[in-house]
Amino acid sequence: MATSFSHGQPPRREAMSEEEFHVLEQAFPDLRYEYIDGIAYLMAGGTRAHNQITRNIANAIERHLVSGPCFVCTESVQTLVGTKKSGKKHYMYPDVVISCSTRDSRRNNTLIEEPRIVVEVLSPSTEPKDKGDKLKVYKGCPTIEEIVPVNQFAKEVTVYRRAGDLWSYSLYPAETETVSFASIGYDLRFDDIYRGINFEEPLED
Repeated sequence: MATSFSHGQPPRREAMSEEEFHVLEQAFPDLRYEYIDGIAYLMAGGTRAHNQITRNIANAIERHLVSGPCFVCTESVQTLVGTKKSGKKHYMYPDVVISCSTRDSRRNNTLIEEPRIVVEVLSPSTEPKDKGDKLKVYKGCPTIEEIVPVNQFAKEVTVYRRAGDLWSYSLYPAETETVSFASIGYDLRFDDIYRGINFEEPLED
C-alpha cells in the first residue's frame, strides 16, 4: 500500500518507491520534486538570472526548431530520464529539454519520455548534484545525446555529447562566441544565452 503524506508536512529526504513518489506529487501539487535513485528532492526556487538564462535558451532554440519535428519545453514539464536495470525510474525537471519524438509532442502531454537534449542552468545549491548524480543519470538515458550545464555567474557552457556508448565533453568559454548543439544542428550565440544579464552588477552575500 502506498504511503500517504500529511498536507503541510513534506517528508524528509528518504528512499521511497515510485508509487510513493507519485502519491507525494499528488499530496503537494504546488511543489515540484525530482526523483533520483529512489530519493525525492524538493526543488528550490531560482534567481532572476537563472530564470532569464533559461528563457533565453528556450526561446532561441524554439526559433531554430520552428520548421522541424523537434520542440522545446522548460522546467514546468516533467521528464522521464531512463530506467535503471533494476526497473527503477528517474523523474526530472531539466531547465530546458528538447525532444524530437512525436509521442512527446502531443498537446496534452505532461511527461517527456524521449529527451534528446537537457540543459541545466547551474546554481550554487544545485551544482554538486547537477554535476554528480544528475549527470550520471542523464548519461544513462538512451535517448539523450547532449547534456548542457550552463554557468549563470560567468559566460561559460559545457556540452557533454554521446558517441555510441562513449561520452565526450567540450568547454565553451565566452571567447568562442557560440555553443554547438550538434544533435539539432544549431549554434547558439553567447549573446543570446546571456541576454539581459549584467555580470558587472555586484552579487549580494
